[in-house]
Amino acid sequence: MDISAYVEAVEKRNLKVEGIILLKGGVCAAEHRWVPEQPRPVYSVSKSFTALAAGLAIAEGKLSLKDRTAEAFPGLVPLASPRQASLTLEHLLTMSRGHGRFSRPSTVADALAQTLDFEPGTRFVYDNGSTLLASAMITRAAGRKVRDYLLDRLFRPLGIPDPVWKESRDGYTLGATGLELTTRDLAAFGQLLLQRGSWKGKQLLPASWIDEASRPHISTKEMGKPDYDLGYGYCFWTCRYGAYRADGKNGQFVIVFPRQEAVAAITSNEPDMESILALLWEHIFPRLDSPSG
Repeated sequence: MDISAYVEAVEKRNLKVEGIILLKGGVCAAEHRWVPEQPRPVYSVSKSFTALAAGLAIAEGKLSLKDRTAEAFPGLVPLASPRQASLTLEHLLTMSRGHGRFSRPSTVADALAQTLDFEPGTRFVYDNGSTLLASAMITRAAGRKVRDYLLDRLFRPLGIPDPVWKESRDGYTLGATGLELTTRDLAAFGQLLLQRGSWKGKQLLPASWIDEASRPHISTKEMGKPDYDLGYGYCFWTCRYGAYRADGKNGQFVIVFPRQEAVAAITSNEPDMESILALLWEHIFPRLDSPSG
C-alpha cells in the first residue's frame, strides 16, 4: 500500500510522528519510520489493555461489571456516600463515575477520596483515576497486578515478553497510563482486536468482550471534536467510518477498521493528535477499500 501522501503530509505539517504500521488482511501492508523502533510510553493506550484485563477476569468468573467499588475497598470507603455506594466497575471503564474533571491520583485512596459531582453513569468525564480504580479492582479479584495478570494471557502470546508498566504509589499497575510498547507491539494488539480476541488459533479473549468494549456505552458529544464526540466504550473510543481506537497522549494510536479488515498503529511525540488522525482519514483511509491500495 502506498502511504507516501500520508508521509509527505506529516512532514509538511512538521508533525512529530515516530512510526506507522498498517496491517491489512493480517499482514503488513505498509510501514514508515521517522525514528528507530523502540519501546516508548503509550500513555492512555494503557487504559485499553486494562479493559481487556477486566474482560478476562469477568470471563474467569472473578469479577463482574456490576461489582461495586465500595465493596472492593471497604476499609477505604467506610462511610460511602450514596453515589460512592452505587459506583461499579462499568462506571469506571466508561469514565462515568461522577467525577467533575480530569484527575491523576497517585493512590487508590486518593482516587476514592475524590468528590463525585454527578450520579455515576450519567456523564462522561475523561480521567485517570477511574482506570486506576479499575486496575485495583481487577487486582483484588484476580490476586495479581494487572501487568502480571496479562503476561501469559495476553502480552507473551503477542510477542511482548516483559513490558514495562509503571505502578501507583500503593503498588497497583497504574492502569490508566505507564505502559511502554513499540509500534509493532501496538500493531499486534490491534490485530488481536480485529480478530476479536483470537490469536494463532487460540482464543485469548472472549469475542463478545471485544465487541462490547469497542462499542459506545456513553455519549461524548460534549467533547466537541470530530474524533472524540462519537461515544466511548470500555476504554476505547468510537471512530468515524465504523472504526474504533485506543489512543494516548502525544499521538499514540491503535485504530481498528473491522469493515476493511485493517489496523493502523502509530507512535508519536506530537501534542497535535487531531491532525495525525485527520491526515489518516484523508490519505490512508480511502486506500483501505482500494484493491490496489
